[in-house]
Amino acid sequence: MAKEYGNIKYIGTLGGIRHYTMEGTEGVVAATKGVVPKTILDKSPVFEGSRKGRFEFTSKSKLAKEIREALGDWSKLIVNRHLHPKMVKVMHNIAEMDDPLKFGRRNIYLSRYKEMLYQIESYYYYKPLAEILRCPFTVVETDERNTVKLVIKGLYPLMHIKAPVKASHFKFYLSIGCVKDCILNEEYHRYETYTGLNQWFVKETCSEWIPINGGIMDDLTFSVSLPETHELTDSETVLRSFGIVFGQMTSKVEPLKRDRGSIVFLGAV
Repeated sequence: MAKEYGNIKYIGTLGGIRHYTMEGTEGVVAATKGVVPKTILDKSPVFEGSRKGRFEFTSKSKLAKEIREALGDWSKLIVNRHLHPKMVKVMHNIAEMDDPLKFGRRNIYLSRYKEMLYQIESYYYYKPLAEILRCPFTVVETDERNTVKLVIKGLYPLMHIKAPVKASHFKFYLSIGCVKDCILNEEYHRYETYTGLNQWFVKETCSEWIPINGGIMDDLTFSVSLPETHELTDSETVLRSFGIVFGQMTSKVEPLKRDRGSIVFLGAV
């Protein structure tokens, strides 16, 4: 890296050499293209934005992935294909709420700002659940964060389920999962999440395959809980989701490859 002085001040790239100005420095700085000394990247106020992006993107992506996983394995084929980048954007907005730590890093306190998950307009890809399931369902609220219970009353599949043409059966799913705030471990200079700790806490339950042309059914009750051995902390957020998956009868019922179903986010506690 070198400095140039004189009447002509070129800004840009010439012959593989970058020419740029730096706040607090006279003249034009010339440096090999694409190379900035690590000491400047880590300490100069000019690169504060770059530091935030460099250090925080991985943590935002990890936490977004954990939220995606907390919706349950069953939902992987029916969620919005753009859900992950949308989640990363929400994680960025949450990180903006925190004060920068050493070298510009910030924590992601999802447990404090869990309501921001509602910024995502749609978790589904095919259709909203309300357009498919035309029978009301009720989430039974309890004082226990580690359990979610849902009841469907008076379901008449032939009248209440708007299914794709190829579907012959459907199945309901209810899932619960928890994610941990993404906190910087200042001793090891890395973010800690469930991914880093190799722990996953996701549980789901489902109905049997139900014929679409079926008659009026008895009340359906679903309940699922996190493992009893896991004690929730204030730094954890519990996510609940409910959805429907469609299948087609051949020799047995197989999930559809297209128009598979829908999912609705039941909120975070």
